[in-house]
Parts: sequence; C-alpha cells; structure tokens
Amino acid sequence: MHQIDKDTIKKFIFSLQNTNGGFHLQKNYNQTTLMSSAFSIIILELINSLDSLEISRDQDFFLRHQDEKSGLFIDLNRNQEYDYIKMKNEDSLDNIHVILDTLDTFQDPKTGLWGTQFNASTFVSMAAAYHFLIFYKYFDRKINFSEKISSSVFQLQMRDGLFHPFGGGGACEDLDAIDVISKVCSNFSDEAAASLRRAHAALLQNQNEDGGFCWAKRPKFPLLVGLKYFNPISELFNIGMIKWIVKNNYIGSVIPFVKEKKIYRYSNWNRMKYDINHSDSWSTWFRLLSIATIEKLMPELKKHDINFNFRRLPSIGWMQSE
Repeated sequence: MHQIDKDTIKKFIFSLQNTNGGFHLQKNYNQTTLMSSAFSIIILELINSLDSLEISRDQDFFLRHQDEKSGLFIDLNRNQEYDYIKMKNEDSLDNIHVILDTLDTFQDPKTGLWGTQFNASTFVSMAAAYHFLIFYKYFDRKINFSEKISSSVFQLQMRDGLFHPFGGGGACEDLDAIDVISKVCSNFSDEAAASLRRAHAALLQNQNEDGGFCWAKRPKFPLLVGLKYFNPISELFNIGMIKWIVKNNYIGSVIPFVKEKKIYRYSNWNRMKYDINHSDSWSTWFRLLSIATIEKLMPELKKHDINFNFRRLPSIGWMQSE
C-alpha cells in the first residue's frame, strides 16, 4: 500500500516557494497569491512542520498584504473596491443559533440532508451539509437524523473508494463526504468501517511522486462509473446528476471536448489556476485533511510519521475533540 511521510510532503510544499515571497498554488503556473501561500502554511501546520518555515521571510510576505486602516489582510491582486467586510455585532451567538434553528426546519427527514426535498441531488446536498455540520458540532447542537445522513453519504461512495461520480474522487467532495461521516457517526458498523478503509487506501494512492496530491485522477474510460445514479428507486436518482454524468462519462468518452475541463480555477479566479491531474497546495491540504479525519476515526490505519494538527476554530480543517 502507498504510504505518506512528512518529509516528502514538506519537500513538495517548499518546491512551491516563490523566491520573492509566498508560495505558488501549482508549479505548472507559478502563480502566487495570499491564499495559495496560506494553503501551504496551513498544510505545514496540519503535519506539524511549522518549524520548517523561515519565519521572518514568510511573515514579511503576509505583512505586505495588511491594510493599514482596517488591519485586514487583502491580496494585492484583487480589486479591493467595495470588498471590505465589517464585523459589527459582538453578540452574534444568538444569531448563530437562530440560523441553526432555521436550518433544522429545512432538513429533509428522508435523507437527513438539506435540499433533497426540493429536488437537489444527494451529492450537492452532502457538500452543503459539510459546511453546516462544522457549526452544529462546534456549538454543541444536536444533529437530527444522523443515521439518515450517514446512510445517504455512504451511498455516494464509488467503486474506487471515493465519492465523485466521474471517478477518481474530487479533493473537495471527498473531504465533504468523509467529514460529514465523522460528524454524525458515533459507532461504525463493519460495513461502514470497510468503506472508510477503502476511501483511505484510495486517498493514499492520490499522492504523486513529487509528494503532493492532485484534485483527481480520472479514469480514461469511465463508462461504468456513476451507474448507481440511474436507479429510479434509489435516493441518488436525480435528473440533473444523470445529465451531468452522461455528458462527461459517456458522451465525453467519445467527444473529449465536452468532458470536464482539466484546468480548474479556485473560486473561478484566473490567478489561481491548476491542472487537476497535477499536485497543487489546495488539493494537497484537502487530501491530507481527508486522510487525517479517517485516521482520527480509525487510528489503526495510521502507518506514517505525521501527527496531524487540526485547527482550533470552526472552519475548514477543524475537528471536534471527542
């Protein structure tokens, strides 16, 4: 089985370093932004390697992006006109609970997810749930229909062990699914544990020779991938998803230009381009978070020298303590 190690990942991260400060998102494009630099540093934090940084050099890079008036850090490549966010309400906890109360009323009791009762796909609704459940756990809220949620998410797992209907997974979608499972499952059946082992093995195989991880390693002929979405009596059945899968996996196998584009743009920003087949810091962070999350649930799977360090605040990279 392929294994990860701290030194190889560190080597990849520092290969992205810009001599003028900061870190590139991917070596293919050598584009450096505040966000791509943050990704690399967060990865080093995750694998407990912040001591490898040249503190003064990297600190100076971020300080150059600090706005003197607001104190906020703003990427110099962005158009800053009308882009300031002001936090005015110090007593926001009540508002947070109002939002979560409202989300409770919109939860679909059939799937446990949000939006499936309004014809949203299970796949999209699972991704949304990932962002909600972080706050449910952080603010110690009861998660309704937990068993339904876990059942819905496990249904999304493909034969390759990951969760994308094109095959080869997706850095975001795989983390979404795995983190949702970690938030709603207290005990794992043998079947659920086997599913997580398959996902773990597939995630390890996503690492490239340069030490980094890529967004996805798509199969060349995905004709048999995603077929479970076509079952009309399945909760996964969704016309929009079927059209998406047919376009990419079937028509795209014959007419390549209709397939998923190989070049993605983080938040549709041209300064953050990456080829989904090649290693990049965004995907490396998310792939490592997925591995770390599974290993927190199943410590016996850990076969490396990394002691993962989760973030302390409720955002991407946070993990509940229990």
